[in-house]
Amino acid sequence: MLCLTAFLWIFIAIGDAHGLQSESGNVDDPEWLLPVSELEIDSAIPDAEKALGFDWAEDISSCQQIEQYFKALVDAAPTRTRLVQYGTSYEGRKLHYLIISSPDNISRIDQIQADVKTLADPRTCRESQADEIIKRIPAILWMGYCVHGNEPSVSDAAMITAWHLLADKRQETTEMLKNLVVIIDPLQNPDGRERFVNAYREKRGVFPQSYPIANEHTERWPLGRTNHYWFDMNRDWFRQSQKESRAKIAAYLDWQPQIFTDSHEFQLDNTYYFSPPADPKNPNILPQQLEWMNKLGAHQGSWFDRHGFPYTTREIFDAFYPGYGSEWPTMQGGIGILWEQASSRGLVIDRPDQTQLTYVQGVRHNYVSGLATLEFAAKNSKELLKGFYDTRRRAVESGTEGTVQHYFMLKQNPQRADQLARLLVQNGIEVRRLDKSVRTDVFRIKDGTREEVEIPVGSYHVAVAQGASRLLRTLMDRNTPMDPDYLQLQIEKSLRKEKVDFKDVSSWSLPLSFDLDCLQTGALEVSSTVWDGKGSGYVDFEKASVAYAIPESDGAIRMMSAMLQREIRVHVTSEPFRIYDRDFPRGTLLVKTPGAAKSLHEDLKKLAAEFEVEVVPINSGYVQKGAHFGGPEVAWVKPPRILLVVDEPMDFTCGHTWHLFDEVLKYPTTRIRSSDFPRTKLSDFDTIILPHGKYKEAPHFDKKMGERLAGWVGEGGTLITVGGGTDWAASPEIKLIKNQIVKQKVTLPGARKEGEQTTEVLPEDVLGAFFGSSVAMDHWITVGYKPSLNVFYTGQVILTPTGETEGRSLVRFNKKENLVASGFCWPASQELLAESPYLVVRNVERGFVIAFVDDPNFRGMYPGLQRLFINAAMFGPGQAMPLVPGKPSE
Repeated sequence: MLCLTAFLWIFIAIGDAHGLQSESGNVDDPEWLLPVSELEIDSAIPDAEKALGFDWAEDISSCQQIEQYFKALVDAAPTRTRLVQYGTSYEGRKLHYLIISSPDNISRIDQIQADVKTLADPRTCRESQADEIIKRIPAILWMGYCVHGNEPSVSDAAMITAWHLLADKRQETTEMLKNLVVIIDPLQNPDGRERFVNAYREKRGVFPQSYPIANEHTERWPLGRTNHYWFDMNRDWFRQSQKESRAKIAAYLDWQPQIFTDSHEFQLDNTYYFSPPADPKNPNILPQQLEWMNKLGAHQGSWFDRHGFPYTTREIFDAFYPGYGSEWPTMQGGIGILWEQASSRGLVIDRPDQTQLTYVQGVRHNYVSGLATLEFAAKNSKELLKGFYDTRRRAVESGTEGTVQHYFMLKQNPQRADQLARLLVQNGIEVRRLDKSVRTDVFRIKDGTREEVEIPVGSYHVAVAQGASRLLRTLMDRNTPMDPDYLQLQIEKSLRKEKVDFKDVSSWSLPLSFDLDCLQTGALEVSSTVWDGKGSGYVDFEKASVAYAIPESDGAIRMMSAMLQREIRVHVTSEPFRIYDRDFPRGTLLVKTPGAAKSLHEDLKKLAAEFEVEVVPINSGYVQKGAHFGGPEVAWVKPPRILLVVDEPMDFTCGHTWHLFDEVLKYPTTRIRSSDFPRTKLSDFDTIILPHGKYKEAPHFDKKMGERLAGWVGEGGTLITVGGGTDWAASPEIKLIKNQIVKQKVTLPGARKEGEQTTEVLPEDVLGAFFGSSVAMDHWITVGYKPSLNVFYTGQVILTPTGETEGRSLVRFNKKENLVASGFCWPASQELLAESPYLVVRNVERGFVIAFVDDPNFRGMYPGLQRLFINAAMFGPGQAMPLVPGKPSE
């Protein structure tokens, strides 16, 4: 290990080379150093230079270097560490966390882990047992870094924090590790970080450039923030659509930490932010949790004051959305803490105030944040454990009070009910199955109505009286209210055209997201058994001579994808039918036996078992009523050749559509860069998807492109537009759909009276809420739906109503009086959204243009909406009008 003098001269040299200044203006100040100067260093513990060949913050570490360094620490301190691989990324990189504690704690680490999990369930852990556990175990502090891959300084801070804990021989650090088990996850998003680091290293030169738009500070689309499928994983904590999130949450629940720190970077013109949070706050956060955040924030502030670091708190980042890494842990009963460091996106960058921000500063600030939190957690170890137990105990007690004590999920859509039940379990929520039916008054979460119903045996039952009940309530209630005064303030700001404070969506209700019949009740005697995790199951079936019918369901659609790839011919009914005195819904799949392979029966049995779907053998084509197997209401499902346009000017959320096909449907797509789209042979594809994006920034999306696409659609193509793609398709120059974009009239500043000078602008962004809508029940795109649907909508794209000769509005928002189902929407936007279309289809000769005003695949959160998109993409090519023999196509 280099002595402190050597450290000083290294960083003086770096400062001279880069033209840098410390916050206090003097590069000779000890605060310039990494690490802090008061350490008594054990040279047996390798620092970055020994293990990696460069000093702390002298370079931006790659994923491989971070893993290499943590392995070096374990080799040097085996009695005080344990390195655990908890998962892998989509690109095959390992996800690790490092446990650091005293030798005694490490020797009994498995028992400590078991004790914390016992403490987390106050239903079985009584107060006397909890007191005994608290006496004998340390608190758990989990430090999470780099969930956004292009926020790099945090991972380098994780390395120096780990080194500090192991290399510092002072008594205070030794005592700290007796009182804590520290879990450091240095890299939650390795794929995104590697994307960022590779771009940075490709572009940098010998001399670091501080100019903000110098090449080394610019990233390639879609940037390094997101993971492989371009998901923002700091929005994925409860939905767990990504494998990295699922692995992290499983690891978290194995430890149930008392504090979780979530380390980020933000805009370069900021300083440093740490909790407590700003408004709005989720009402399910307890006052005592906010008090812990205040205490820790004050302690962290004292450390920053000591070093002269500027910071802010309580005025930027809220605590409302439960998908954040600082909010989800809080809903579990712990204390979630957010850190945000201004980002240099390289070694040095010029700031708007004519100062410079360096990578060293970013690493140092996060390192000092870690030291402050470690000190606080160690000093309050027993109180944190006690507070965690009390919070979980109060969560259990809340389930025995008030009007919400039980949730039930009915099995009318069995695969989707199974999916939601599994998701709750993945969130650490206990799910049960009813042993006996029960009749009671209920609140229907999806519909917002009350009635008395019979809840049948086998329905899923979730009791609120459990340790994770505050997360349960947050996820399952129809609406999580915001403070009315806060909302009124935002409305007033909006009217004054000032910047509003919303950071994310205002609703996420899982029953609405899944379009699933879920019930809410108060006190009730219930007989139920903990769910064993088994799904709807598979029922064997006999061989059919005419066809196999697969009733409409999510599982049937996934099975269809597998059948198409096995070259099994599939048909779909656009109308219901009745045969053998049994009714089959529209959207039922038919696999006809004439001409099929001899292995068809066995192939279908294997697939039915895999996807847990019912298959009904049919030995007659003579239906009692409805769609006839050889009639016009039964269409061949043509295996679609799907093209998804990606890259600039598309939004990175187009990856959510890619993920839908890759990981949910498991059906292939071809992804083509927007810049290469003009030279694409469109006839090679049946379905083309234009995702959300800023099309007006791409000159090749011009009138000529619109005409080319219109010609391809006319030949039988299915064009799907989403969000900004729909905005482009509706523009006066393109007119792929005949609807127009709705704009809001506003009075110009300086006008003497209303209406004297006005202009038209896009309405205020709707930042994510559910809206009631009606569904056309006579179209193949809406198979699988009922007449009403709660639609999640975000954005500014609003369409005018569809005229009779212009196409059809298949999903249309309700009238204003019953429009907002959950969440918040600006009053002016409600006026504009009311009775406007969410989903439009326009027939263009033989093909279709299908336009969504918003992305149903956003964050993979809305299975209830995604089915519309799947129907459009998968069924469209087979529904195209056939070419009339002898008549040339127009």
